[in-house]
Amino acid sequence: MYKNYALFVCFVFSTLLLFSQNTELWKVELSLNDRLILPFFIEEKQGLDLPVYSVINGKEKIVLHTFKKKDSLKLSFPEMDSYLMIATGQTPEIRGYWKNNIKNQKFPFVAWKKDTMRFHSANNLPLGTVAEKYQVLFSTQEESPWPAVGLFEQNEQVLTGTFLTETGDFRYLEGNVHGNELFLSCFDGAHAFVFSATIKNDSLLGRFYSGSSYQTDWIGIKDDSARLKDPNELTYLTRESDDLGSVKLRKLNGLKTRLKLNKHSLYLIQIMGSWCPNCLDETTYFKELYSTYHKSGLQIISIGFEYGKTTRQQRKKLKRFVNKAQLKYPVFLGGRASKKEASILFPMLNGISSFPTTLFVNEKGEIIHIHTGFNGPGTGAVFQQYKTATESLIEKLLKISP
Repeated sequence: MYKNYALFVCFVFSTLLLFSQNTELWKVELSLNDRLILPFFIEEKQGLDLPVYSVINGKEKIVLHTFKKKDSLKLSFPEMDSYLMIATGQTPEIRGYWKNNIKNQKFPFVAWKKDTMRFHSANNLPLGTVAEKYQVLFSTQEESPWPAVGLFEQNEQVLTGTFLTETGDFRYLEGNVHGNELFLSCFDGAHAFVFSATIKNDSLLGRFYSGSSYQTDWIGIKDDSARLKDPNELTYLTRESDDLGSVKLRKLNGLKTRLKLNKHSLYLIQIMGSWCPNCLDETTYFKELYSTYHKSGLQIISIGFEYGKTTRQQRKKLKRFVNKAQLKYPVFLGGRASKKEASILFPMLNGISSFPTTLFVNEKGEIIHIHTGFNGPGTGAVFQQYKTATESLIEKLLKISP
């Protein structure tokens, strides 16, 4: 018995050692248009059958689902409705494309090994210093500029961080500092972001690119006390009507229904979209909350607003997300991916300014707390503070003793 156990341990150890020695990093350059390249990394790790591929953004690792397709590999994102398709057998570089089913877009990429720097530059000036915190303003030349807070961590030429906004964070950004310039990017299957900026004393003068066409300017001023408006005050009741039972929805099978709440329960009503990475981050956290507090009386309902010309297409996208995310609480279709349409569905509020927005509803069916947006795990301490405050509120409302 002991001999067999020892042999088994040796087998497991040798297998893990073999896998750890067969891990390679691919540098990927995604062409968003003729001039804009988004670089990111893919980790390739030896698996029992097919290799295991993961997208790397700073501290984030997104493990992809691998499918063999004749002479290609399809790398599907776990929840998002998008995938990478790569041709096999190509060395030293591979080519492929990213298919974003959310917006029906397709972008080519090329990838190769042995390049561990996300961005390269010919800037040979002395290495600039990026502060940890900035008060940021995007679209300064437009009528309605929007505020943000920049959070960064610099380790020589490597730069990581994110931007907090009033609707959510930009998730995990990673890049490099070259002289007086910084470059950051994020690719997670839905987001395709590139940031650049010139470092000038305590200021950052930059450009932001999203997807294939959107771009705007941004500025950052070093400020250790930088902050945004309270996310618990951005959305509020107008008292025009607070009857949630009037909210019309569709079940995932297409049948019409209304929002029904049981008495003696605390509800979190999540207004979201399956196309929204911030909503995905919030959903991951809500699954933890549901697992911890459901037996004590917590209920969660998600209402999705989806892309698609028809209700059937919208339901299909939402149903796929529910299955991939393995949600155990009810999910309904609210309508198209439109803040205006979401605002019409909830006339008791001053409007829906962000996906996600979460309503806390007490046992009497009253909305007692509203949280706009979601700053997730990429924000570090900000996310931890949100978790602490949210769980304390839930325990108070459920009357759970500390």
